[in-house]
This record gives sequence, structure tokens and C-alpha cells, in this order.
Amino acid sequence: MSTYKLFYFNGHCEISHFQWPSHKTEMPLGQIPVLEFDGTKLPQSMSITRFLAKQFQLAGRDNFV
Repeated sequence: MSTYKLFYFNGHCEISHFQWPSHKTEMPLGQIPVLEFDGTKLPQSMSITRFLAKQFQLAGRDNFV
């Protein structure tokens, strides 16, 4: 079974603004949001959105649908 973990300020894996400097080096591109899928970290919200849409067959058949 796959595991998903979302890192965001006040999100699922919450990181406070005070804790952020110590976690920044752990994140790809040094920013959040980050989705961790089975140990692989995927940064940036649009990349996360596209990945999840494809994972759950919500991406559409082509670029128009």
C-alpha cells in the first residue's frame, strides 16, 4: 500500500514558521508544499496536482478533456 504525506504550513504534516528553518534543507528546492509518496518527495503545488490527478485517474483522456 502506498503512503502519502503532505508537508505544508498548518497542513497534514504541519511545520510551524518557527520550525521551518531546520526543515528547509530536507525539502527539494528548499520550499513547501511537498508531497512525499513512498519516500520520494515531490515539490510545488502544480506538480503535486498533476501527479495526484494521474494517480487517481482524474487527469482526463487528452489535453482538452
